[in-house]
Order: sequence, then structure tokens, then C-alpha cells
Amino acid sequence: MNALIVYYSRTGNTKKAGDELAKVLPGDVEEIVDTANRAGPVGFAKSGYEGSQKILAKIQPVKTDPAAYDMVVIGTPNWAASLSSPVRTYLTENKAKFKGVAFFNTEGVRGGSEKIFADMETVTGKKPKATLKLNAADLKDVNWAEKVKKFAGEINA
Repeated sequence: MNALIVYYSRTGNTKKAGDELAKVLPGDVEEIVDTANRAGPVGFAKSGYEGSQKILAKIQPVKTDPAAYDMVVIGTPNWAASLSSPVRTYLTENKAKFKGVAFFNTEGVRGGSEKIFADMETVTGKKPKATLKLNAADLKDVNWAEKVKKFAGEINA
């Protein structure tokens, strides 16, 4: 199986998870690049609003065609208990190209991963082979990479 790991990260947490996943799941990596400035408190508020309102973001064109992969593993941060707008845009633009999907989510302490995974499933029209939620406490735990390895194992099963 060949996999593509795709993620968007505003603060670096989702990137950290995606990069760790790339160490244990053979495949390629694509970072979604948002054209909006999301820095600081204003960027944070704008991001939460866009996520909760299901607004599409303007993203840079992707470099990798997801149709070339058996599995596309998509990661998003939690924005106000909602799917991030850059990932929503990526999913909307590429959903017809996905053969198989798996989802991962990073969040502070708010929760909402199940809602986000359900939204990702609705947008893609595909049931994920596996899902992974990582919260802020997980990312500080010395054993957090074990959760990522288990997730990779579920994808490869």
C-alpha cells in the first residue's frame, strides 16, 4: 500500500503528528499551505469562526496528486470543535481522487474529534480506515509517538 500523509497546521502540533506518522508509515507527505494570515489572537479567532461556519479557505495548489495513492491520511487541527477551513478546502477539492482515507486530529483541551471525523467523512464520502485524536497532553507525553505507531498499524492492517 502506498500512502500520502496530508495535513494543515497553524501552530505546529498537527505538523508534529504528521511528521511522526511519516516516520512509521511509508509514503509521501504534503503540507496544505493556507494563503491567509492566521497569526496571533485575530488569526486564532478568524480560524475558529471559519471552522465553525464551515467556510472554505484559499489554499495553495497541492503538489501531489492523491489519486496516485491507495490511502490518503489527512490531519487537521481542531478549530472551535470543527474541521479547519484549509483541510475542508483540500477535502472538497480532492474527494473524488481518494481511494481510501484515514483521519487524524490535534486539539487543545476542547474536544470535538468525533464531530470533526464525522464531518471529514461527510465531505469525502468515505469511511476512514482508522482515526487518531491527539490532544495537548498527548503531545507532551513522552509516549505519544506510540499512539501514532498504533494508528499506522491500523492503517496498514
